[in-house]
Amino acid sequence: LFLFHIRSSLVIALSLPVGILTAFIVMHWQGINANIMSLGGIAIAIGAMVDGAIVMIENVHKHIERTPLTDKNRWQVIGKAAEEVGAPLFFSLLIITLSFVPV
Repeated sequence: LFLFHIRSSLVIALSLPVGILTAFIVMHWQGINANIMSLGGIAIAIGAMVDGAIVMIENVHKHIERTPLTDKNRWQVIGKAAEEVGAPLFFSLLIITLSFVPV
């Protein structure tokens, strides 16, 4: 809803349950209980995941508005937009992740 574009919002809304479910599946495989610390970590990860998704979707949306789309160049425009913010987004999330790693 942040861009008044329902499909963009659905991408973020659908990625949240998938990410949470994946986290709980990995926790189950590794034998980690859902205690207050792990749930707190998942809550922080959800915030980071939403932030990253919003930045990516916003940039893709900006590129789509600027460029006249055809069937041939649609994926090129999306790829270029993702490439533009991919590395900065990765390193910002890496810094957040490393700040929670115990010394």
